Amino acid sequence: MGIRNSTTTFAQSWSSTRGRLVRVEVLVLFSAFIWILVELLGSRRRRHSHGFFRFFVWAVYTLFTVLGPYAIGLLQDGPFRDQTFVLWGSILLLIQVSADSLSVYSIHDIEQRKRVLVQHVLQIVLVLWLIVNSKGHNTCYTATIWIFWIQSVILTYRKSGVLSNASKKGGLLKQSKVVADYMMIEHEQIPPDVAPNPKTMEGYRYIFHGEEEVASLLPTAPEYRLGFGQVPGIKCTTIDSVWRWIESQDVLTTGAVETIKDVALSFSLFKLLKRRLCGYRIGEAGRAKTLDFVLNGLISEEGNYVRAFVVIEKELAFLYDFLYTRYDTKNPMYWCLTFVNVVVIVTVWNSISGAFSRHYHRSNLEQRVHGTDVTRWVTIVLLIIVLVLSFLPPTMDRRWDVVDELHRYKQPTWGTAMSHISRNDEARILWQRAFGQYSLLLDFDYHSWNVLPLLSLGLVGKTREGQKAGRKTMLTREIIERVLSGFKESNGQLHDGQSALARNQLLSQFSWACTLPTNIHNILVWHIGTTIAMDGHPVPRTGDHRVAKTLSDYCAYLVAFVPDMLPGHGYDTQRIFDAVVMEARKSLTGCDTVSSRCEKLTMMALASDSSCTILELGGRLGRELRGVVPEARRWKVLADFWAEFILFLAPSSNVEIHAEKLAAGGEFMTHLWALLTHAGILERPSTTDGVGGGEGHSPIRCPGCAMLGRNWHGMERNMVQFPANPSQYTSNRNKTLVGIQQSHKYLILLQLMH
Repeated sequence: MGIRNSTTTFAQSWSSTRGRLVRVEVLVLFSAFIWILVELLGSRRRRHSHGFFRFFVWAVYTLFTVLGPYAIGLLQDGPFRDQTFVLWGSILLLIQVSADSLSVYSIHDIEQRKRVLVQHVLQIVLVLWLIVNSKGHNTCYTATIWIFWIQSVILTYRKSGVLSNASKKGGLLKQSKVVADYMMIEHEQIPPDVAPNPKTMEGYRYIFHGEEEVASLLPTAPEYRLGFGQVPGIKCTTIDSVWRWIESQDVLTTGAVETIKDVALSFSLFKLLKRRLCGYRIGEAGRAKTLDFVLNGLISEEGNYVRAFVVIEKELAFLYDFLYTRYDTKNPMYWCLTFVNVVVIVTVWNSISGAFSRHYHRSNLEQRVHGTDVTRWVTIVLLIIVLVLSFLPPTMDRRWDVVDELHRYKQPTWGTAMSHISRNDEARILWQRAFGQYSLLLDFDYHSWNVLPLLSLGLVGKTREGQKAGRKTMLTREIIERVLSGFKESNGQLHDGQSALARNQLLSQFSWACTLPTNIHNILVWHIGTTIAMDGHPVPRTGDHRVAKTLSDYCAYLVAFVPDMLPGHGYDTQRIFDAVVMEARKSLTGCDTVSSRCEKLTMMALASDSSCTILELGGRLGRELRGVVPEARRWKVLADFWAEFILFLAPSSNVEIHAEKLAAGGEFMTHLWALLTHAGILERPSTTDGVGGGEGHSPIRCPGCAMLGRNWHGMERNMVQFPANPSQYTSNRNKTLVGIQQSHKYLILLQLMH
């Protein structure tokens, strides 16, 4: 009975007017606190990828979108009609629409923008109803309430425009269409006597600004693309003219000019990259000057590989801001918003003074604790939070300010802007620059009880068997230079690792490991082989050994955790990984250390003449790699292979996974993907030896099958090479059909042998 009476008493007090007042006070203060967290954490998402941090940000964002409307509903439904509570409601409304650093949590939320905006409109109406029915005659409070409400309406309109611009069904589609159509004819805009120079961007008329105005025009015949220059006064600004204008500014130092030029270039490339979000054709792909832009423009003749990588980092930072924040360039409403902000600051200050003065409007629902008016102090705390956040700049990264100045071609305040750019030019400020790491032979026996996914009803994803990420490794200058220097030395050609083996005179020995059924086979086999080859050797901080191990474990990490970034279907990759984990648990039973596991795999490969599983193939490769001596040569071969192979894996048509990972700390593979896009490389080439380049071919089960696989795919290549002479085509076709019939007979014989 005592518990029942206590429960009844608590329920009555909780539903009483005093209890509702306490609930409102707690919710209002907690909403303001959540607002602070959103502003602080939103801009840090692209620098942190830890699972707990991402879950915490998601929880904060979810509470932020729920608590405010709930508190406004309590104010609307209860006896809270005094100006003090109406002021709380207007502040809650302002909080809901003024978060800039985290406008949406996921890229999928952008397409749900109409639902979000309808919620904001309903809250605006509810707060307006509170204002109309409020009681009190504090002039300062009245002015503040109305200014907050008007500010909320303006910010809601602005948020509508920002989300629409980032939506595939809105401005993103429209403006990217302008860029896509323009880039189809961009090379035609260059005068015949001007040779493209990627060092000065002369002859590269990539759009920097102005596509918004062109987007309102209708396409013209005969191809019905947007006609550039058809309307006087509407003209796009291009990156070459922007660079020339920056160089003409005498007030800038040489270092400042280069930094601002890189910011402008990153912004222009960001507009080109947005086309891939819409699925538009990349018109400049395949042109010589496009590849030359990356090989001799982003990457200078002196081999400034880090500069090329930083430009891509800034470009992806622009893309992140565009999709997930409201750090956009200043629109026509900017000066209006600035004016309103000034009025808000003055009004808030007057309100605080009024709250401390004897003219403070005391509510009939006052709550005192030890003689302190809690309601009054809640009001003061809320106004101080609004005042502080109004003074703070939305972001310390001044890239958008520089871009806005370049849009208007006005003399900017370069001193202030450049001081911020210099500080934020560090790589760790833009992105976390860390590699995810995974070692199959170390963690295949990892088992998770998945208690948290069960308790959270699936909000936290399950961890699969053997899926345990290792400690992240920071991206170093050495790895950047190793990967990009190989790309430059190969003249922009992608290879699946065989070229690296050929340079080291080892292709004949290891070519079999590059012609496996799928690229996922290649990754796992070479990862296992690399682990075996490095067993017992401490990893130094620098050198080929470090490069090879970092890239090997990173590619294995992508297989285990981000399969959609790799060639083939992501689900197929998951199933292959799960199967290999189960095979390892079955084959390596009783081996408790990595060394013992490596030795057992080596012995298994030595005892088997017909290796067919990924584990056995990896053991065979590891045993053969151990035969490469001296060790320095072995590490160089592996470093060359992985640096070449990771570039080969980078092209992808799955744009969504790259956009999604931008909000989770970013991936090194995304940076390579963007770089190759600007080089005009959108797809990986077919490999030079049979099955290695394809996905979904039958696994190689024995040397005879391997030979058949190579012969079969060689005939496939012959079938698609149509000669210019039709009679030659007929002859080749007949020879191919005969070869296919013979191969079918050989295949039946092999099946009987097995």
